[in-house]
Amino acid sequence: MDNIDDANERAATYLQAQIDAVIKKSSLPAAHECDACGEEIPEARRRTVPGVRLCIDCKELEELNQRTHR
Repeated sequence: MDNIDDANERAATYLQAQIDAVIKKSSLPAAHECDACGEEIPEARRRTVPGVRLCIDCKELEELNQRTHR
C-alpha cells in the first residue's frame, strides 16, 4: 500500500465516523428544554434538528466559543 492509498483509507475511515456520529445523534430524542439555559426549545427547532439539546441562542454561543478558542 502506498502513501496515497493509506491517506485515502484514513480519509474514508474519518468520513464514515462522521456519518455514524450524525446518524447516532439524529436517532436521539430532542430535548424540550435547553441543556444549557433551561429555556424551552421551540417545536419547529426540535423537528428541524433531530436530537437537538440546545436552544438557538446557546448553540450560537457554543459555536462562537469553538471558533474563538481553537
